[in-house]
Amino acid sequence: MPSDSLRIPGWLHFLAVGFPSANVIATSDGSRVIFDSGFGSDTSRIEDALATAGIGITDVELVVNTHWHSDHVGVNTRLRDVHGIAVAAAREDAQAINSRRADACLSAWLDQPVERYHVDHALEAGQTLRAGPSEWEVVPTPGHTPHHLSFYEPQERLLVLGDAIHADDVGWLNLALDGPAAIDVALDTVARLSRLAVRTALPGHGGPILDPPAVFAAAHARYERMRADPQRAGWHACKRIFAFALMIRDGIPLDDVDTYLARQPWLVDHASKMFDTDAETLAADLLAEMRRTRAVEERGGRLHVRTPHHPPARDWLAGSPRRDWLHEFIPSG
Repeated sequence: MPSDSLRIPGWLHFLAVGFPSANVIATSDGSRVIFDSGFGSDTSRIEDALATAGIGITDVELVVNTHWHSDHVGVNTRLRDVHGIAVAAAREDAQAINSRRADACLSAWLDQPVERYHVDHALEAGQTLRAGPSEWEVVPTPGHTPHHLSFYEPQERLLVLGDAIHADDVGWLNLALDGPAAIDVALDTVARLSRLAVRTALPGHGGPILDPPAVFAAAHARYERMRADPQRAGWHACKRIFAFALMIRDGIPLDDVDTYLARQPWLVDHASKMFDTDAETLAADLLAEMRRTRAVEERGGRLHVRTPHHPPARDWLAGSPRRDWLHEFIPSG
């Protein structure tokens, strides 16, 4: 997408790689930086997108993560180990990642494989970061994850959002682990972003945000509805997590769907903590809701998500010799 149509300078590139990867934001002048790196199986797609933007992978100096979910950090290992590119992330995330904590990236809880990686630079709220020819402010935007960061460039009034807010959605909230207060945290984040003078915001999924005040207002209203009925947040999260599972598995055999869902930690925790029910009941209700809204379809004996995506090769998903936080990730069927 041409930068002039996004109202961003020519040195900043919005690379919409497509699911399962998040959007990648890259600079091609001054300090060459990548904001987020995509899902691990999309390495070649990311490198091709950078090349199309005139950015050689060996010219990149730093990859900066908005947060630690698999679709944002999956190519970190290759960028760092193969190309020598340093990685930067929120201090709290960096500490968990570098100490090899079992819950880092929530990989096992979400059933999303993430190659182990190392963070070289820990970022603090309020510090500045050089990317392109400009200084960017590190803005704390918790909610979607407890230590989520966004990045603001005041001269061009640009904002890299990660999954804090999307053009037509909000980042799903993990009330099952973070508790109902996560909604208030997300509302505080929206208020903080609304106080910035933003011309163009670049989110982790979907298209660019060209009317930030309107989008921020819509996000505020949606989170208020979740605060009034926290189960809304629970449904939003479960649907997003299940859709991603279908993407990275290239669907799940129809006979295995109920069993798969009922054994997932994210669903088990949502069942007990958000819906006061058992995993089997929530699995059935979630599947019925996804079918009702036509978010999924049956094809070739498998259940597939209808959101456009390019599933990973099954030999990539098999894992070995990848060094995953998720020790056993077995593609269904």
